[in-house]
Amino acid sequence: MLEKYLIIILSGLDQKGKMIVGLNFAKNVSRKKLADDVKVVFFGPSEEALAEHDPDVDNLMHMLTDLNVIQIACNGYAAAKNVTEDIAKIGIRLEDVSDTITRYAEQGYKIITF
Repeated sequence: MLEKYLIIILSGLDQKGKMIVGLNFAKNVSRKKLADDVKVVFFGPSEEALAEHDPDVDNLMHMLTDLNVIQIACNGYAAAKNVTEDIAKIGIRLEDVSDTITRYAEQGYKIITF
């Protein structure tokens, strides 16, 4: 049995390189079938970055969607920054990620942050 990964993207466009590295990691682990499951959680400034539709980020988001990598964003942060609608339009699930992160940790997912 392979591992399960929960990739948490915290970095925004001010740290775009870090965000891109995290998204590429999720893409490559999924594409190469190096894990049984990969999920990506966007939390904090990364959610604002999603709403800005940076072409590099959008391209990787489409690739993750094509690979069936589930993407989740924090509903509380999105609401506070008024980006809920922008994130929902992309097709990303909005949840209380404090519950999401602890649930996946309890299920044995390895957590990696970028």
